Amino acid sequence: MQDIIGFMQQHETLTIALAIVLVLLLILELIKQKRGGNRLTPAAATRLINHENATIIDLRNTDAYAAGHILGAISLPIQELESKGKKIEKFKSNPIILVCATGSDSQRASITLMKKGFKVYVLGGGLRAWRDAEMPITKG
Repeated sequence: MQDIIGFMQQHETLTIALAIVLVLLLILELIKQKRGGNRLTPAAATRLINHENATIIDLRNTDAYAAGHILGAISLPIQELESKGKKIEKFKSNPIILVCATGSDSQRASITLMKKGFKVYVLGGGLRAWRDAEMPITKG
């Protein structure tokens, strides 16, 4: 222990730099949590769907949804989230997985749903990540 204290006294600049880096990492983690929604990989999303009966909400427009979506996903374009939010009220007891094209719209929408009491997750990377992981997509 005295070795550590001695090192810190001899290398004040390094000690201060370490303290600053640790504080910045803590701040970044707090910002991530405040942004809303836990990010999921496609594999983690599949586990949540299979084991906790998660509901998938596809936030893309209806044309993109029809061109290909995750099996069982509910289409609710992000523009209609506020006006037609009651459409998903019945799923409030289940975890919700938000999906968009790349994950950015889902992140913003997750904040809205979290404020309404939903347990929200975001598919990190959106449908692009789902396709890249070679997970099944359905059309129609």
